[in-house]
Amino acid sequence: MQQYRKLTTLPFSATAFFLFLLLPIFQALASENDTIRQYIKKVASEHALLDNSQVNIYVEDGFVLLTGTVQLYKEKMDFEQIAWKTTGVTEVENEIEVNPLFPPNDIVIKKKIQIILMGCKCFHGGNYLVQVAEGMVSVTGVFFNPRDVQFLKRQVAEIEGVVSIDIHATALLAKKQESRQQ
Repeated sequence: MQQYRKLTTLPFSATAFFLFLLLPIFQALASENDTIRQYIKKVASEHALLDNSQVNIYVEDGFVLLTGTVQLYKEKMDFEQIAWKTTGVTEVENEIEVNPLFPPNDIVIKKKIQIILMGCKCFHGGNYLVQVAEGMVSVTGVFFNPRDVQFLKRQVAEIEGVVSIDIHATALLAKKQESRQQ
């Protein structure tokens, strides 16, 4: 019986010692996760639109999961951008739902998008197909500059009632380069 106790106490004490050595590593990881979460919350609270949002931020080893609801699609994009710009973040999954204050009016949304396309010189000369169904926006067209896609997405994201944005871009830059070579 004495021999058995010695054998069980040795592995237990070795395990306890090993866990004691790992404790600072686990604390550092937990601390880093909390630091990332707190930083994202702090930066979001500095934005007037994001301050009162119902967004939950989960962090584990550099992976950030965003959940909850916002009123504008722009808010969803802003939370994701803040997360990506945070030191220590390696991946972001944005599961935030857009829940507009007023139900989406697809005709109004489509007209506002068409006004954006007509009002900005960067979109002149391109053909664009705009479709809106239950606040879900799809724009297909020719873009002259890759940054125009992101610009359009940010403009559309500010429209009340937009719950998702999908832009299918055909770059005219490639076509311009082909015509130069001929």
